Amino acid sequence: MLKSILNIFCSILLIIPVMANPQSNFVQTAIEEIGKQYAPDARTAIYTLSGEWVNDSCCLLKGECDNRVAVNALLCRLENAGIPCINEIRILPDPQLGDKTRGIVTVCCAHLRSAPGHASEMVSQAILGTPLLILEKQKDWYKVQTPDNYISWIIANSITVQDEETWNRWKSSARYIYTGYQGFVYESPFKNSGIVSDIVAGAILQADGKAHKGFVPVMFPDGRKGFLKSDECCEFARWSSQPLNMDKIIETAKKMMGSTYLWGGTSVKSADCSGFVKTAYFCGGVILARDASQQALTGEFIPTDRWEECQTGDLLFFGNANGRVNHVALYLNSGKYIHSSGQVKINSIDPEADDYLPNNFISISRIKNKIGTPGITAVKRHPWYFNPK
Repeated sequence: MLKSILNIFCSILLIIPVMANPQSNFVQTAIEEIGKQYAPDARTAIYTLSGEWVNDSCCLLKGECDNRVAVNALLCRLENAGIPCINEIRILPDPQLGDKTRGIVTVCCAHLRSAPGHASEMVSQAILGTPLLILEKQKDWYKVQTPDNYISWIIANSITVQDEETWNRWKSSARYIYTGYQGFVYESPFKNSGIVSDIVAGAILQADGKAHKGFVPVMFPDGRKGFLKSDECCEFARWSSQPLNMDKIIETAKKMMGSTYLWGGTSVKSADCSGFVKTAYFCGGVILARDASQQALTGEFIPTDRWEECQTGDLLFFGNANGRVNHVALYLNSGKYIHSSGQVKINSIDPEADDYLPNNFISISRIKNKIGTPGITAVKRHPWYFNPK
């Protein structure tokens, strides 16, 4: 009799996991499908969700997500399937930040890393005056999102943290953008005065008074003050309202000739291939996606066998034998393109040219006709730089 009872009990124990397994598979499939829909690129969205069964009767949902709509879609799907859930998903920005969810870069070139630590990989940069969305904090590091939606970590002493009201005032304030190549912010309106900071093309500072003796007074996001040469800057609102000028983009690119390739670099000091293209376009008032593989999905697609139809400013993409994009270049004219590979240099896409560089040529994207489409945003239209009118 006892043996029969034990056999029945063991059979029940074997049946329970089988019953729970279909529900477990349903939850996992739902998590994956919602993730593909709302967060297809982990570089621009946070979606690290998982489900854990509690007493084989309820699913505990855990992880982080920066999109409440995605979480609600998951909860709705599970509810419709009759699966009871405990929701412990943390929605970012982290509620512990309170109203301090905005930031502005306060140094010339801030390094953005893959994890909160100086030894982590540098995946990108953000130059002085770049507005940020703060998602969470770990000790002296902030997880942030840049205007191109890229997500990474930045050391706290490279940014000024603000609430929404202060941030909106900054967006409405009079500002200057540095239109020189590389220079300095001076302590006083004299070129032989002390230095407050170095500065690079595209950096943004608030105006702090009227021009004086060939200089304009400016203020950093952290309150420091200084002076910029008048002929090396422009009123930000006026600069951003100018029409796209491809000559300006190419001018910036050519000024970077010979500069060293830097993985993660996105300034005129040093840049990787996509950071180089991104920097050139930003100086023309356009924000591109961060990485080459992301940039290749934007713009007007042109087949590679029609490369002779390329126009100045088109993006050329190269990759491995499997067709994965890993390099981008900026087209000049007559088959020539400029790119960052070891250093910024010029090569040709024409197999008959002396400076032809054998690469697996994958695709071409035209940017100028697609401003305002996903991955291609005019600075003047970006709500992190200007308050919508």
